[in-house]
Amino acid sequence: MTADTIDISRLSSGQRVALMERLWRSLACELESHGPPAWHDAVLELREDEWKNRGSLSAEWSGVREELRRELP
Repeated sequence: MTADTIDISRLSSGQRVALMERLWRSLACELESHGPPAWHDAVLELREDEWKNRGSLSAEWSGVREELRRELP
């Protein structure tokens, strides 16, 4: 049996959730023994650079709140 041959539409919601939980546990065990994939570090570095280079926030919270109140019904 392969992942492509499993017809998950025949499973109940509870069975699908149980299947997802088993898959996550399986992946977690694998990650503990091998560590995260190398591309995770690259993504984290990119996001850190984006955060550092974002500039300062230009709006005060009170102004943002008032703008949101005007836009929302």
